[in-house]
Amino acid sequence: MVQPFKRSLKARHRKSPGGKKVTIYKPPRSGKAKCAVCSAKLNAVPSAGVAGMRKLAKTEKRPERKFGGVLCSDCTRQIVKEKIRLQEGTISPAEIDLRHMKYIKALKL
Repeated sequence: MVQPFKRSLKARHRKSPGGKKVTIYKPPRSGKAKCAVCSAKLNAVPSAGVAGMRKLAKTEKRPERKFGGVLCSDCTRQIVKEKIRLQEGTISPAEIDLRHMKYIKALKL
């Protein structure tokens, strides 16, 4: 479902070749991608719209690393450390943040 345009999106009024007055709205801009855990802005991910992202190559859409385009580098680093500590037995699963568990299970080392 397409949301109606907000008042803040400026409307321009033009005359069509037939002489009718036509209202043209600015399309809404897409927001910057955010980290799924800490909601920080993802640096290597462009904020182009759907048409702009379609023109980019796959490697330009997100960084080439684990959880690239989903998690920021700090959260990825922390999750990898927690996964290794779990495997070594240094920490227990109860000590890990619940938001990280989903990514720890998906991580293959």
